[in-house]
Amino acid sequence: MSKNYDVIVVGAGHAGVEAALASARQGLKTALFTIYLDSIAMMSCNPSIGGPGKSHLVSELGMLGGEMARHIDKYNLQLKNLNHTKGLASRITRAQADKYKYRIKMREIVENQENLEVVQAIVVDLKVCEKKVCGVVDNFGIEYGTKAVVLCTGTFLGGEYIMGDVKYSSGRVGEPASVDLPNRLEEYGFELDRYQTATPPRIAKKSIDFSKMQKLGGETNPRYFSYETEKEYSEILPTWLTFTTPETIKVGQEMLKYSPIVTGIVSTKGPRHCPSLDRKIMNFPQKTDHQIFLEQESIESDEIYINGFTTAMPPFVQEAMLHTITGLENAQIVRYGYAVEYNFIPAHQLNLTLETKVLEGLYTAGTINGTSGYEEAACQGFIAGVNAARKILRKKEIVIDRSEGYIGVLIDDIINKKTPEPYRVLPSRAEYRLTLRQDNVFIRLLEKSKEIGILDKNTTKKLEDAVKEIDDEIKRLKEITIYPTKENNEKLKNIEGGTENSMNSPVSAFDFLARKEINYDNLSEFCETLNLSKLAKEQVEINAKYKIFIEREKAQIEKFKKLEEMEIPKNFDYENVKGLSNIAISGLIYGNPKNIGQASRISGVTYNDISILIAMLKSLQ
Repeated sequence: MSKNYDVIVVGAGHAGVEAALASARQGLKTALFTIYLDSIAMMSCNPSIGGPGKSHLVSELGMLGGEMARHIDKYNLQLKNLNHTKGLASRITRAQADKYKYRIKMREIVENQENLEVVQAIVVDLKVCEKKVCGVVDNFGIEYGTKAVVLCTGTFLGGEYIMGDVKYSSGRVGEPASVDLPNRLEEYGFELDRYQTATPPRIAKKSIDFSKMQKLGGETNPRYFSYETEKEYSEILPTWLTFTTPETIKVGQEMLKYSPIVTGIVSTKGPRHCPSLDRKIMNFPQKTDHQIFLEQESIESDEIYINGFTTAMPPFVQEAMLHTITGLENAQIVRYGYAVEYNFIPAHQLNLTLETKVLEGLYTAGTINGTSGYEEAACQGFIAGVNAARKILRKKEIVIDRSEGYIGVLIDDIINKKTPEPYRVLPSRAEYRLTLRQDNVFIRLLEKSKEIGILDKNTTKKLEDAVKEIDDEIKRLKEITIYPTKENNEKLKNIEGGTENSMNSPVSAFDFLARKEINYDNLSEFCETLNLSKLAKEQVEINAKYKIFIEREKAQIEKFKKLEEMEIPKNFDYENVKGLSNIAISGLIYGNPKNIGQASRISGVTYNDISILIAMLKSLQ
């Protein structure tokens, strides 16, 4: 072998970058393989980060020491706070990325990272020594030795480009696919399947009539993704909103016969939450006013991304449909939309550490695991990179459970639950949404972050101080009593926006803060308050106002933890447990869960099966 590394990461998309940086920052000699150096951290589709569930992922990643959070805070065109009227658990951040700067600056970080080398080559095979990965082979026949491999191949594994009736081998348009590696993976015993994804056309900014569209801005002082970000002001480049018209639907219906979905050229499933325009026309023929958002891809370019116009129809159909949309009557397409079909490894073949069950030392992360989205990929890449390094260093590997973060929900779901399309994180998938908020990431993942040890030490200390500040202030407020005096009731009546205008019995200052019209600032009119940090003040208020709901969910989490702590012995004989259904036995044998909690989430395992298992395990104690 010509060169040896501790960890080799294959693929330099969002998963690969996080995996390589996480490994290198733990002191391991790491190599990052990419087909093209210029495509490191490329945003192949939507130039945005964040949204429902996804913003939580990015903030969690940043708290643990990943790069995406602080990077998007720096290189964006607009940041927007969303869903703030829909309840505490729904609040999110969405960033319109500067696609060019994001990619170029991420390459700089990768190239300047200590312990990390970048190699431009296509990995065509793995070197396997007694069911354990010990190296890779590239397309030049060069062999590289390693102790662990992280596969982050994105849409390149057996990738095929599709537009209209055109279909050929390609990972993304213009880039070669990884053709040999999927065949080799099947030979090593992996089950492979196929998904597809698509992207809209891009148009020239100068060809758009913005006067017919609604201009949308962002926030000058948004909630950032990273706790390391200290910006007083965020730049804002607007996006624009327009709509399809009845003519769009008419033209689309007339030309559906050219759709690869209709012709059968595309036969695999795509992301359900990001359907193509031709699929919208097929599924919702009565709806004519589909939203279309126009987003500039970079300050360095006038290329406009058409959010809501995903399609792989032939070029002449894309143009005909596009010109029926309000404000896009004369729009010039500079890149046509297309679809990509690709191989992935169904994630039931993984452990919760993202190491595969088939080959020791092989980890997979991102799209190869059947997921969709930059955020999902980045989080998996980070966890895989951290765990590959920790296994080599003989440290306890990191597993985030469902009650600790959306990252835990993501990994647990893809391993234990089947989805018929590329998996996307959504708030509805998390049982403990009120606990797993974006605003309290620094509290719930502080200990995990310290255990990993990558996050900046000054930031960690600042957040530790904030957690103590919160705990101390809640305790102090609980010890202060506010009485229903005439003076206090007069003050309540004079507070603007108050609906509960009197108090009848003494309460603690903490319970008083739960009143709708009271915040930490005007609480000072009733008792002494402190000069809290912004982080601490927000959490003290939230804990007061949502105390009942938070405590209720905390009790649910405690029950969940008990199931997670009830371990199932290795090589447990499910077939000899009386009362288990055949479906449950099959799923449990294949899934090989480590505990009752994981077993309960395996497809086909019922509540009755879990009750039987718990009784059996207790009898063995």
